[in-house]
Amino acid sequence: MEKYIFTEKFTLIPKEFYTPEQGREALMAQFSLSGDAPVHSLELDDEGAVVVYSSPLQQEGGETLPPFVAKLIRHAKAVGEFNKVVLHFSAQRGISHIVIYAGEELKLVNSFKVDSFESALYFLFLSIKGLQMNPQQCVVNVCWAIPQHSIDIVSRFFKGVEVSDLDIHIIQ
Repeated sequence: MEKYIFTEKFTLIPKEFYTPEQGREALMAQFSLSGDAPVHSLELDDEGAVVVYSSPLQQEGGETLPPFVAKLIRHAKAVGEFNKVVLHFSAQRGISHIVIYAGEELKLVNSFKVDSFESALYFLFLSIKGLQMNPQQCVVNVCWAIPQHSIDIVSRFFKGVEVSDLDIHIIQ
């Protein structure tokens, strides 16, 4: 099974503009990182982009692990709907990840600090509205073991809900 590190400290850079120096600079500008913070990159061939990321946990068996957001992007890409919407929420870490495609075009990849599931859902709703998409035409792919009452809440606002527990892929 593939393993990923959980980090909200990432950014995407178009592949044609990426250099390791520019990646480090972009990440440092976006997050409060020390000058010696580990910065890694992962090329996303299908997206024509590079994910630049940092995390204190970097290696397993000598290999640099990819960021969890890469798993979410791959998961979103495989969704059968036209509007591909992926939501991940970690109550333990207070972070939500959102990935949105319109057709085959990646529209949004972001993480948000949140204090509750309802806050994560609020950011998802704002993201969809900001992209001028209709929530009633979006099936939300929830990527953690979500309780039924939370599924019921999501179902009120969106066309549907699909659940996949991707937390099993995360190295703590």
